[in-house]
Amino acid sequence: MVSGRSSIMPNRGLAAADQEVFRLTAPVVVWWVWAVFAAANVIDLAVQGSPAHSALVIGAVLLLVTGFAYTLALRPRLVADQGGVTIVNPFRDHHASWAVIQSVDAGDWVRVCHTRDGSPVTAVAVPGRAIECWALYVSARARRREALGDWPPLSAGFGGIRGFGPQPDETARLPAEAKYLASLPPAKAIAVRLDTRAARERARLVQTDSASAGSGPGDPGRPPVPVRPGPVTARWAWFPLAAIAVPALALLIMVLA
Repeated sequence: MVSGRSSIMPNRGLAAADQEVFRLTAPVVVWWVWAVFAAANVIDLAVQGSPAHSALVIGAVLLLVTGFAYTLALRPRLVADQGGVTIVNPFRDHHASWAVIQSVDAGDWVRVCHTRDGSPVTAVAVPGRAIECWALYVSARARRREALGDWPPLSAGFGGIRGFGPQPDETARLPAEAKYLASLPPAKAIAVRLDTRAARERARLVQTDSASAGSGPGDPGRPPVPVRPGPVTARWAWFPLAAIAVPALALLIMVLA
């Protein structure tokens, strides 16, 4: 885990060198605390030799709570790589390519806003939709501080943040940007970072597509055309559903038996 207020847990052992995994630290800590507690209870049941029916009921309860802890605390995350972002929520996985991402902001959760029909982002405003990331939430305390005006405004990219416009000395600007991010709640800092990367990746895709069409990015004769993106996808995740449903069904059967 990378230390710091951003609470970013980096990619480990994956092929994509530029892949980043974003999640907050607290839910992961909750998961490991519960995992240790559940393991200790299983060992205690085995040592004490509890009656079979009682042991099975307690075991089913532990499995059910473990399923909830995994689904709600350990599983949620946001993964950013060259292809776009994958938002892993408790029961659903969403994927959006960089070309369709309009912005990344933060309300109660970090939200990835994308074009409604999956078309590339252009200079023309198009209707959009938002995917909320369960893993990256803004705490009630941070929301209260923001309501009181204690946090600086959250803008699209570093260039749009007040006080971080273009400056002649780039090295002087970078510490200011880092200081700004450190002043934000972790989820909002991650939203700024992702929004900046989305703008950079969209620009890169436009230039790549223009070069492949035979026109350089600086050619005034032909405007850049964005790369055609893939559709925004969403699918159910069956393992976390089973991790909750199976112990719940087993517990119901044992209680009614």
